[in-house]
Amino acid sequence: MSSEDSICEKRPIFMDRFPFLLLLVPALIGTFASGFLTYRHILLSSHAGEVGQSFLCRADGRIDCDSVLLTDYAVLFRYVPSAVLGLMGFAFVLWCLISGLANERVRKTSWALLILYFFAAIGFSWYYAYIMMFEVDFICTWCIVAHVMNLFSLISVVAVSIRRRQAFLLPEISTVGERFCFVTGGIATSLLVFFAAGMWEKSLSFDDAKAKIERSANDPAVILAMPKGMPSYEVPVTSADPVFGSPAAPYPIILFSDFQCPACPRVEHLLRHLVELNPQDIKLVFKNLPLSKQCNKSVVGEPTSHAMACPAAQAAYAAFVLGGHSAFWAYADLLYSQQRKLKSASWLEYALKLDLDSSKFLDLMRPDSPAAKKVADDVELAIKLKLSGTPQVLFEGRELLPETFKEAHLIDAIEERIKANHPERKDFQLRRRH
Repeated sequence: MSSEDSICEKRPIFMDRFPFLLLLVPALIGTFASGFLTYRHILLSSHAGEVGQSFLCRADGRIDCDSVLLTDYAVLFRYVPSAVLGLMGFAFVLWCLISGLANERVRKTSWALLILYFFAAIGFSWYYAYIMMFEVDFICTWCIVAHVMNLFSLISVVAVSIRRRQAFLLPEISTVGERFCFVTGGIATSLLVFFAAGMWEKSLSFDDAKAKIERSANDPAVILAMPKGMPSYEVPVTSADPVFGSPAAPYPIILFSDFQCPACPRVEHLLRHLVELNPQDIKLVFKNLPLSKQCNKSVVGEPTSHAMACPAAQAAYAAFVLGGHSAFWAYADLLYSQQRKLKSASWLEYALKLDLDSSKFLDLMRPDSPAAKKVADDVELAIKLKLSGTPQVLFEGRELLPETFKEAHLIDAIEERIKANHPERKDFQLRRRH
């Protein structure tokens, strides 16, 4: 037996720490990138996207990390944020590397797991690279950093493994118990990251809701307004407004909405259902209130989750101009169903689905078109009325508060307003779902 073979029997698979130190650098960079993205995702989710931009990734043209994080693609299985999944992965990698550096007996197992992990990770990286190139209109620079670290790490582990392929034939020197504890520790580390992120998001959501309640409770304007009742709104309804139901119905429900507002589809569908039950009495009138600085000067901070709200509003109104009320509501349904996947190519795609004239539609998408003017007029009206969020529902000159956005409460509120403003209809009742 040669002296080299004798040394190999006494030493573990990788006789030095260099391969582990080599991978430690991209692992730390990847951990920072995925950690930052996890932080931003949690902030945006817990505060409904109403947070300022980070200096680490300011929106500049197509570069907008926040907009990518707020797409449906950023959440797997409707629950697991991809950023958190990436952070879990890099936490597992760090566990493997640190364990390999600290304990030479588990280096073979550690390296084998790193090979398996990076082959799986690069599949996710290619998938998300495709999404950024072809499915969304924005690019996330920190996502690219994480993907590049995965690619570099994969190339490194493959290169080292090929160079030291003979070492894999050496007998395993760790015990079954050591390998079990090592693998269990790696999985536990990843799960700890997952649950910590989830708990932090829940905590921030609770704190945000509590802060909003406290601000409202301590707002002098709110306190003074309570004894006097809610403010009165005068909202003009014209033939230029999209209407759901019969235009001849006497009582209009005014909805100020944003096609990228998560709560708006539920409220709108509820209102439309009430109109379907009571077509002779009520109608739904749509007004635009996109929460984006692109067309709404009252918005504070840069657009994040509502980056496509302005062109979406213009596209929906273009559908109204070309196809009337039914085309508008059909187009609105398409926008709501894909509100976190909207991109500039969507507007014409949806118009073609509704058989609208593509040439005229594109003309209406111009910044000086009647559709753009209607969106601007609606926004100006909302600013004049001091409406700042969505959905905003107004009826008979008063606001219907969010707590009424359950069918029974909403019907009660509408009936009470009609009875109060029209004494001759003191016995008025709306039809309800049985």
